Amino acid sequence: METKLSKKERLLKELKDLENDNLEEPEDLGIQRGKGDDDEVEKKETITKAKKPRTEAQMKAFEKARENAKLNAEKRKAEREAKALEERKIIEEKLIKKAIAVKKKQIKKAAVLDEISDDETPLVEIEKIVKQLPAKNKSKTAIELPAKKEPSPYIFF
Repeated sequence: METKLSKKERLLKELKDLENDNLEEPEDLGIQRGKGDDDEVEKKETITKAKKPRTEAQMKAFEKARENAKLNAEKRKAEREAKALEERKIIEEKLIKKAIAVKKKQIKKAAVLDEISDDETPLVEIEKIVKQLPAKNKSKTAIELPAKKEPSPYIFF
């Protein structure tokens, strides 16, 4: 059986041998570093290659395609603006209708208050004004509550 000390010495010796072997073999450095270094060398080679020049027909076709793309982009932009303008008009019309309805309600309330504010107006005229107003439905929240029960004769602290 190997003691801890002897095992430790043996492993240190193997480690030093491996490090020495790595320094002696520079060919394996590419393998140790990984694939990234080899790719960089290949990239440098592809960069130095000269590109084949385009022909006149290719350049004309490319310019024509650019012009078509520009025209299509302008058409789409015009359509978006027209659609947005139409939506704004619809919203403005709805807003105006709602504002008119609110203003009418305010005028009616003001007229009712002006007519009722006089203390000398007879009840008959007030009843006529109430009849002219649109009938309001009783809401569920306005349900009559039962009468209060008599308080308990007992006092709780």
